[in-house]
Amino acid sequence: MIPSDLASRLRMLSEASFFSGEPTVAPLARVKGISANLPDFTPGQRITASLQATSQDNIYKARIEGRDVILSLPQSVKAGDSLELVVSHITPQAVFATLAQPAADTTSRAALSQTGKLISFMLTGQPAAQAPSLNGGAALLPSAPQTTAATAQLASNLGAAIAESGLFYESHQARWLSGQIDTASLLKEPQGRESTALLKTVSTASPDVAEKTASPTAALTTAATKADTVPVAERLLPLVHQQLDAIATHQLAWQGQIWPGQTMEWEIEDPARDDNGSGNEPDTSWNTTLRLTLPSLGGVEARLHLTPAGIAIRLIADDSATRNTLQAAESRLADALAAANVPLTGMVAELRQAP
Repeated sequence: MIPSDLASRLRMLSEASFFSGEPTVAPLARVKGISANLPDFTPGQRITASLQATSQDNIYKARIEGRDVILSLPQSVKAGDSLELVVSHITPQAVFATLAQPAADTTSRAALSQTGKLISFMLTGQPAAQAPSLNGGAALLPSAPQTTAATAQLASNLGAAIAESGLFYESHQARWLSGQIDTASLLKEPQGRESTALLKTVSTASPDVAEKTASPTAALTTAATKADTVPVAERLLPLVHQQLDAIATHQLAWQGQIWPGQTMEWEIEDPARDDNGSGNEPDTSWNTTLRLTLPSLGGVEARLHLTPAGIAIRLIADDSATRNTLQAAESRLADALAAANVPLTGMVAELRQAP
């Protein structure tokens, strides 16, 4: 029986014979020796490859730092292009690199994990698109909160940014069908806005449909029935990638401005993912981490563990003075949380350890 990969085996044999130092026929004088030494790169190094010529199977001759190399790429490009690459790892036989990603901006962007990037590549064959922004990329408050009311508004805006991001749209649809949320709330999410655009398209094509779907509720229902026949809008693909990442990792990361000039990193984690398949009742707890650098306190990281019993807080400061200030304010924090009906079950303030 002829092996299915016979052609590949023959090609490998041919290439091995070509690069072998022992010719199988009459001895021939080498015109040019082939160096066994790979370029002296290190993992993490950025390099620029200028493509000189192409051949079959996405194999390219390129020039990197004055040296001619052979590149095998996962996609087709044309001669003359330049690629920015980042060296990932090195073996005795090859140097592996990935396409360099542009520097992240400082707007409110949801971060995508490595798992999410892999899922994106499997779905589309392309690297993940830039993750969708929360709150339209704008700061959550016009200025730093100076009052209790402004602080409460910040908390409300953070919740709204997540709720209206579209990450939980399908869950919100189920709640909408059971009457737990109104149509206006659903239409604030990207998919909801897309459903009204879909309705306009369908209505233009069929006046009868326009008459039957005159209300926002009917618009959503019509969009849902068309979902299986209409492909996902291109502008929603980053959001789909983000949803898949959240499903795979049970985590969501966000970095953006909470007010102009003040950035914050925010991570939300569902630790119940570790109990899947254990047969035990899921632990109704959440972990969240905030990282920010404040004008007077400097760098502070807050790790919160929220359970039905209350909240436990671990504060990590960049310097000892800030740690002491945070520790001294424990009673005030406990009183504020108690007023919000969230008991403080424990708090520790510590100094960040040097790496």
